[in-house]
Amino acid sequence: MGAFAAPILPGKLDAWEAWMVELTGPRKAELDDMNARYDLTGHRAWLQQTPDGHHMVVVVLDGPGGDTFMGTLAGSDNGFDAWFRGKVTEVHGVDFSGPPPPAPRQVL
Repeated sequence: MGAFAAPILPGKLDAWEAWMVELTGPRKAELDDMNARYDLTGHRAWLQQTPDGHHMVVVVLDGPGGDTFMGTLAGSDNGFDAWFRGKVTEVHGVDFSGPPPPAPRQVL
């Protein structure tokens, strides 16, 4: 299982919400296919507002591929994966061309 928190960039909450509508609606079959290809049994996200009014997303990736998902996604040439990567970059500011951010450290 992989889990991490990802801040939503200022002004990108509406874009994140629209992305979630696409993933749970018209692009759900493609998300399900991606999850199967990456050996994920669940791909969940929770929207969390911080005390200072910003937003972050808490992501849990269930299944054997959860810990390697982001690294594997970075190198994929699949069309849906490229679209998904673009959304991650647009909304969260993740730069897939550089080294990945440090993995979260489980403490409890």
